[in-house]
Amino acid sequence: MFDWRFQILSQHVIVNRTHRGPFKLARDPLPFVATDIGSSLFVPEEDPNEHSSGLPLELRKHLLEIGWTEENKSMDPLVAWIRIPISRLSVHQLDRVHHRPDDALSSPSSPIADSMPSPKSPVSGENGTLTRRSSFVHGSKRRAVFAPALAASFPALALLTFHANFMVAAAARNVLMDFMRHDPALLSRPIFDLLSDDRKEMAVAISALQALLHVRRLLPPAMAHDIFNTLTGFLKHASRQVETPDVFHVFADILPAMAKLVTQVRDVSIREIRRAKIEAFVIPSGSLWFSSSAPAGPMFPRKHGGSGNPFVTVPTRLASMVMIRVSQNMFFLAMLRRNAQEVQLVRKNMSRLVLPSLAEAQETGPLELKDFVPTKLRSPQTGSGPVNTVLRSLSLLLSRSYLLLIAQIFRSMSRHLSDRNELAVLIDGLNRILLVHGDDIGIVAQAMIGENYIREF
Repeated sequence: MFDWRFQILSQHVIVNRTHRGPFKLARDPLPFVATDIGSSLFVPEEDPNEHSSGLPLELRKHLLEIGWTEENKSMDPLVAWIRIPISRLSVHQLDRVHHRPDDALSSPSSPIADSMPSPKSPVSGENGTLTRRSSFVHGSKRRAVFAPALAASFPALALLTFHANFMVAAAARNVLMDFMRHDPALLSRPIFDLLSDDRKEMAVAISALQALLHVRRLLPPAMAHDIFNTLTGFLKHASRQVETPDVFHVFADILPAMAKLVTQVRDVSIREIRRAKIEAFVIPSGSLWFSSSAPAGPMFPRKHGGSGNPFVTVPTRLASMVMIRVSQNMFFLAMLRRNAQEVQLVRKNMSRLVLPSLAEAQETGPLELKDFVPTKLRSPQTGSGPVNTVLRSLSLLLSRSYLLLIAQIFRSMSRHLSDRNELAVLIDGLNRILLVHGDDIGIVAQAMIGENYIREF
């Protein structure tokens, strides 16, 4: 039925007196509008390790810092065509891929010509009618029709990817991958309907969304673009729901998915983020809780406010806040690895690091020399007991993501930094992490990597 969804309306049908044909199935629109960040098209990227000049990557970075740029940056068309991920693109997207060498397609011995159908040859059926692929090629506006009852089962189909039987899980992944390639909106719409259904099916929607991200490490470009922009539009809509107290936990469940998809959506930049007005959602900060400059509402709390449950040792709001900060750090870590010039926005918004604790204090002063004196007193995060164990786990999670982001910031910044106060804020965060988690060998190793870059300033 999915393969024949474009041929259903081409059949001869009987209409009523109002000339209303079948399959006029109206569904309620989503209460939010998806954003338009990035591009849904596949754009081949140049491998930073391969360059026509033959210069090493580090040397090219230093040349860019002093203002030298190479005029000829074109990629070999044959190399670009070979790097196209055919398994992640639909048929009509492959026909429109740029940088395709004609000699590679015309060569009978080329593996590309054997595996790819030529878009110049129209495909016709037995009676001379155009098939679905030719309708894509000629830009037909024929509407797709699919049974709503079957579309409603897509969230349950996504959850089958975690089935104990590997044959069931593999079959579900293959079906979902076909949907992702050819019609991502059809697959994701039932999940977003559950996501916006008054929080009744929120857990099912989040689980189905995580299952879609679990299908493959890299999703098709159109699917990644659809999920990323729809989730962004949902967060903007949820931030205005001031009467919904649990919207903050929904924010913590959705932001990790956006952090995973940011590198899979092409042309995502700071300019696009500012145009969509989502800086408050994704820009990281050393502060744990949101500052007074953040928008008002339950989505941006200023403190944990207690758990409200005597049987809960650590407030759930604190755990959700840590998850949001970790996701923001990983979000911009991925962006800086793609484009180092985006570091300018992160540098201006970084404040002194605050690790998770049960204290209500928000602002912390700079470290003094007496703070580095060895002592037998242990901090609350490193003590024993169930409360301190949970706090230590949350603190380790936030510290590791912070160290990765700081090391990438040092790699992306210019070596001629004149603002020493800005550098002091970043170094202060490294020192605070070492003071609290100095007994963790992984934390110490990551901090040493960051301090190695500090010596270059």
